[in-house]
Amino acid sequence: MNPDSAVAARTIVRPAIGTVVVGVIGTIWGGIVAGTPGVVAGIMATVVVLVFFALGQMAVQRVMANNPAMGLNVALGVYLGQILLLFILLLALRDATFFDPKVFAGTIVACALVWTALIVVGLSARPQTYVEPESTLGLSDDPEVISRLRKPGS
Repeated sequence: MNPDSAVAARTIVRPAIGTVVVGVIGTIWGGIVAGTPGVVAGIMATVVVLVFFALGQMAVQRVMANNPAMGLNVALGVYLGQILLLFILLLALRDATFFDPKVFAGTIVACALVWTALIVVGLSARPQTYVEPESTLGLSDDPEVISRLRKPGS
């Protein structure tokens, strides 16, 4: 596994764990308020959020690796697409009888919020390199400039 894929995997693991925890809580809540249909709804909602958001995050990370300038645009587009797909799924399954639609909707919202919050926390905590120290050395061939760039505080 190369270092980039290790970072990508770590970026997805924490939100996935948080989403599973919230999904389990939603499933238990669904079992209490709606019985077996509530449990089915909680499990389905958790799986849907995990799949949609993990695939979206992998797509964003792939774009960021190849074209960082497009990263924010792609991230916003992917997030908007995910929310739109979840909304369409909620509308399509609102009259389903094999699970409880209210538990499904509540668990989807809770899981999506937790995933999003943990992605934001994870990405904001990751150190970003703004200037690569060695890249400034190629700006001048003057030995005096190079020596000042290499010595901090000069």
